[in-house]
Amino acid sequence: MSPWTSDHGTRNCIRNNPVTSDCFVVEVVWYKERNGVQHEFLRFNIISPDKEHTSVLLADRSGSAHNQNKDATRATDASVPTNMVAGPATPQDPIASPLTQPESAVIGSASPDVADSASSSADESSPPTGTVTKTNGKTKQLDRRSSGISSMSHSLCRGARDGVSFAVQNSKAGGQLETECGKARRVCTLTFPERRPSANELGTLLCVTSELEPYTINGTQCYWFCGTVFEALKSIFGGVEHDIANNRKGTTHGVRLVPRKNSGVEAKNNYEIARAALAQEIEQKRRAERQREEERQREREEHRAAQERARAAEEERQKAEERARAAEEERQRERQAAEEAAKREREQRQAAEERARAAEEANAKLLQELEALRARAGTS
Repeated sequence: MSPWTSDHGTRNCIRNNPVTSDCFVVEVVWYKERNGVQHEFLRFNIISPDKEHTSVLLADRSGSAHNQNKDATRATDASVPTNMVAGPATPQDPIASPLTQPESAVIGSASPDVADSASSSADESSPPTGTVTKTNGKTKQLDRRSSGISSMSHSLCRGARDGVSFAVQNSKAGGQLETECGKARRVCTLTFPERRPSANELGTLLCVTSELEPYTINGTQCYWFCGTVFEALKSIFGGVEHDIANNRKGTTHGVRLVPRKNSGVEAKNNYEIARAALAQEIEQKRRAERQREEERQREREEHRAAQERARAAEEERQKAEERARAAEEERQRERQAAEEAAKREREQRQAAEERARAAEEANAKLLQELEALRARAGTS
């Protein structure tokens, strides 16, 4: 499984993909490899919100050397981009999704311990000293040397390389994951009749489980990781376990080498703390966004009110101009009417003067005629 380099990146990917809250885990299958140390891993079948698509997610824990060897044998198809959630591929934020390969990632931060070069090659491929193993069907006790136990305890405690691989089930990459599962044996399954965990909640649980313990071959290895996640899922979501292979989980060839540390309760507690913190962060972001939206709404309303005031002022200015124009037109009409009245008065006065002058001329003419008549009468 390829590296997902930091816990910060892992949780950012969970936080920045809200669609993962609408995709749900319908089944968990615990697998055990058939050969070698019988490495164990979990498979999660996740359905999309429309229930039309299913994604397969494999999660496991191993030491860095063991996982690098697995990387060489587990093919990846970079030409088939897939997402952590089921459903059609959607564009991913390159900042929010720091995956180095489209279908593989490492959970948490890998911080190798200070083991020397000789001890770094020790891994799940070599059983710890002082344990029981089987060879050709016979059980034998491995040699335990007191001088070797102390040095071995350092070499077996390294940074965990907890990884996930995921792909849409019917894709080419999904076929590769199906092949990976087909090589292993189904140990048991887990279903959720009460409440299914979302892909978002699963991501949180895988993160907090990865952070619980460093990798140790004789304690917190792949068996511990699968068991812790399994028990936490049962406790948190009411998962119902269905045994398939006679409770072979946590064993090598049927033999339980060392007691597995039970960290399910601690994982549940850390999960609840992480979910509460995530919910608080989401709520704070929601409140901040609501405040920003309210502020934007106030700004929009103030801008709208300013526009309304400006529009009202413009309308008032236009009305004032209209009133001024109407008053000016009224004054012009009154002035024109006054001028016309004065003109008519002048014309009437001129006509009266003309008539008076004509009457005076007529009177003068009559007087002249009268005088003429008198003169003729006197001479006769």
